[in-house]
Amino acid sequence: MRRCKLVLVFTLLLLRGFAQPDVKLILFTDTSLDRARSQLLFTEVLKQKAFSPLKNFLIQPQFLRELQIPPTNQELATQFETINDPRIFVQIGPKSLYGPSFFRTTEKTTFDNVTRLCFEGFDLSAAVQDDVMWAAFKHLTSAMDLTNVALLLDDSDTETHPFASTEPLQFLGSGVGQFQVYYKREFPSSEEILSRILVDGATVLVLKLDQSNALKLLTMAQEKNILLTPFHWLVFNAGLTLSGNAYDVADANFYAVELSTNGKFQDYPEFNSIPKPVTTNDLIFRDMTVVALKKLSQLLAIQLTEDVPLITCTLSDPNLSSQELTPTWNFYSYVTTEFDASSTYRIERKPNGTVDGNFQPLKPTPTRESLLKLMQSKPFRIGTFVIPPLIELVDDQTNRTTRVQGPQIAVATKLLERLNVSFEITVFDLEVGEKVGDRWTGLFGHLEEWDIDLLVGPISLTWDRQADFQSTSPFQSISYKFIYMRPSLSGALQIFQFVVAFDGYTWLLIFITAVVFACSLALLHKISPNTLSYSIHPSMIFVFGYLVQGVRTRPPNRASSQILIAVWWFFCLVLVIGFCANYAAYRSFTALENLPSTDYSLLHQTYYTYAYINGSNTEEIMRATLDPSIYALYQSINMKFANKIPPNRTVALEQVLNGHFALIDESPFTDYYAKKYCLETSVTLWHGTYAFYMPKLLPYYDIVEAELKGMGVDGTTEEIFKQAKKDLEDRMPTFCGATFKDQALEAMRNPLVNWSDYSIEFAAAFGIFILALIGLAIVAVIITVECCLGIYKKVSAFRGRLQ
Repeated sequence: MRRCKLVLVFTLLLLRGFAQPDVKLILFTDTSLDRARSQLLFTEVLKQKAFSPLKNFLIQPQFLRELQIPPTNQELATQFETINDPRIFVQIGPKSLYGPSFFRTTEKTTFDNVTRLCFEGFDLSAAVQDDVMWAAFKHLTSAMDLTNVALLLDDSDTETHPFASTEPLQFLGSGVGQFQVYYKREFPSSEEILSRILVDGATVLVLKLDQSNALKLLTMAQEKNILLTPFHWLVFNAGLTLSGNAYDVADANFYAVELSTNGKFQDYPEFNSIPKPVTTNDLIFRDMTVVALKKLSQLLAIQLTEDVPLITCTLSDPNLSSQELTPTWNFYSYVTTEFDASSTYRIERKPNGTVDGNFQPLKPTPTRESLLKLMQSKPFRIGTFVIPPLIELVDDQTNRTTRVQGPQIAVATKLLERLNVSFEITVFDLEVGEKVGDRWTGLFGHLEEWDIDLLVGPISLTWDRQADFQSTSPFQSISYKFIYMRPSLSGALQIFQFVVAFDGYTWLLIFITAVVFACSLALLHKISPNTLSYSIHPSMIFVFGYLVQGVRTRPPNRASSQILIAVWWFFCLVLVIGFCANYAAYRSFTALENLPSTDYSLLHQTYYTYAYINGSNTEEIMRATLDPSIYALYQSINMKFANKIPPNRTVALEQVLNGHFALIDESPFTDYYAKKYCLETSVTLWHGTYAFYMPKLLPYYDIVEAELKGMGVDGTTEEIFKQAKKDLEDRMPTFCGATFKDQALEAMRNPLVNWSDYSIEFAAAFGIFILALIGLAIVAVIITVECCLGIYKKVSAFRGRLQ
């Protein structure tokens, strides 16, 4: 019985040993591997028919963790234990910072007399990549006299080899023009990267990014319509032909140089187990796994029945007798991005650093016919903005949609229709924009970043815009003027406008003087023995009535009274002359000063404030003008009326209609609003033109320019603007000042203001009153003399004798 129990225990232990054989580990020293993804791929490779002799062994991958810098003691201890695990039979991969070379390792395994096999290789280093990229770059730019290069990096090499001394542009060698390096981590999105590159004006784009970032950037590039000539693209080892993403690159000098299955993806079913898309790192790990399993089979003395070829490289020592692997990397050049594309253009990078192979020939300069066909292949992107009355949004009741209309829109759409090019119009809620530093804002910012192909609207030609963008020939001539509201008074003030000849103090003193003279005359005749006695009533009538010869009262016959009357008439004569001269000067002055018509008169008057619209074409031109008078206006606006500059045309018109404000603007707007609101316009200050704008390197410029000129020659453009002008006139009043009151008072529509330094006001008129006072003093002296001579007594005695 006891013997049976021993046999049973031995049998169970034996079965347990067969059920759980010793694990054979393969250590991969590449710390950048995706552990979960690599585990799946390793398992599928091991399942292949060629490795079926190893199915009786439990073989698993082991991965090194990427440690922080500097690592903690615990991390180093864990890494040391992982590397010195005796179950590791094969060690393979590139050299890493905290890998086996950092520690003192053992080569013992769980099998007696079997030592670990260590292979260092499959390191797609920066030097290897630079050699291949330089060969591709030379071919890509061989037909270019001057290159402007943008190199996009994701820093994967620096993360893998943090202390390696690498120069990101060393593959460029010498003889390269302008270049700029862009690191992916410095930009929040692919759109930001491309925008920065386009602003910098690069025409050669070299992408050294991982697959995910490369796909995002190419997707954005296709949206921005820059995967075409004149841009040159070199995408290095991003796995485009493994991604399944197809891009329209047939019309550009586009090269994707990468490791790939080269049309044989179906021959490698192991990739079906991992999440898509497959990357070039997956290809390299698959080849490392194949080499490791081959060597493990040799250690276990197992003969493999089939040879398994490598995808990414060929080894100079197929028997793997050396611990240092020296692969010849096999890259392929593609000018398309279709999945699992096939190419006969193979580039080999050998262990000694030489690069052999060739690339597809460069595409020739496109002809007009090919460019037009390319232009017709996708919608042309028009960008515009709402700026009434030229460009407006209109509700289409038939289709229940909103469409944009305007003469500039009509010209652009007619142009594209003649070219048989489809288009899409985007209306932006932005200003035209200006250049701030080295970047453009507003609509020109979108144009600079290739978000639109054609910028349409009432946009004038300026030197800075022409320097940074392609501008068409002018299709519309304009002029720059200022508009203002004529000063006017209320009806009551218009009727009594004559009072503006003197100020209020002057009129008050005139009235007081008249009363004083009347009282003086009445006083004189109160004490006069003359029978014709003047009371206060006839005295007042005499003083005021004689001004218009409307009384019959006999004049006084005494010297004192006569002198008083003479002084009064002198006073009235001076006042009448002063009033007429003053009022005539006032009307002349207001006509010249308060109603400006030129830049000079606007600059030197004081009644109106004036400004342009902030951010408008007018501001751009006035800032950069060479005309001293126009620039003087610009300086005056910014020094005196900076707080009066309106932010938009709506606010500007409100300021004009409120009075005391002149708006400097373009003739399509000044003419329209002057007629609509019965405003005054100046003479033309300067002339300008409107044009369309396109991105600097857009290849369709010559086609658009030629067609636009053709529209001008055959009269199409002129007809469009004539019809637009007629439509605007139908919406405006046909005349201004239609009523009798307006016509009758037109000549008197002037302001009640302190209008001139030369008007006769209180200070100037006070001398007249001094003369009047002197006259009164003379009258007092004469009365005194007459009293002393007894004239009044003699008259009284004479009256007594008569009685």
